[in-house]
Amino acid sequence: MFAIDTNILVYAHFERYPQHRKARQFCHERLFGADEWCLAWQVCYEYVRIATHPAVHDEPLTFAAALADLRPYLAARTCHVLAHGPGHLQTLEALVRQLPQARGNFVHDCHYAALLRDHGVRTIYTADQDFRRFDFLEVIDPTT
Repeated sequence: MFAIDTNILVYAHFERYPQHRKARQFCHERLFGADEWCLAWQVCYEYVRIATHPAVHDEPLTFAAALADLRPYLAARTCHVLAHGPGHLQTLEALVRQLPQARGNFVHDCHYAALLRDHGVRTIYTADQDFRRFDFLEVIDPTT
């Protein structure tokens, strides 16, 4: 099973990004294909935040439209939405010990990485190179 990150969804849904075509193709082929994959509600909320943000997009989506973008992914038979388990705090604390300089925006990556580790997910599709700092994750950028 693999995970996807927010930026892949953003690139897939907004033509203004140079990565749009490749991200769109990836989402169509992989997320609606036969492979099991996952994401977290965190990724969904980050997508909505970016898609609706007037400082990011000249014509931001409404909250309802951004949620509508996510509905097909969440309804895909191969999609698993990850939930936090009772050991999540311990996993997060272990990551923080390995990366004591974690702060700011990287905190969200640590959160997602800890959740992926909790669920045994070892591959993430993302254009965010910060995920390479987690030694247990294979990071693949489908937009290159």
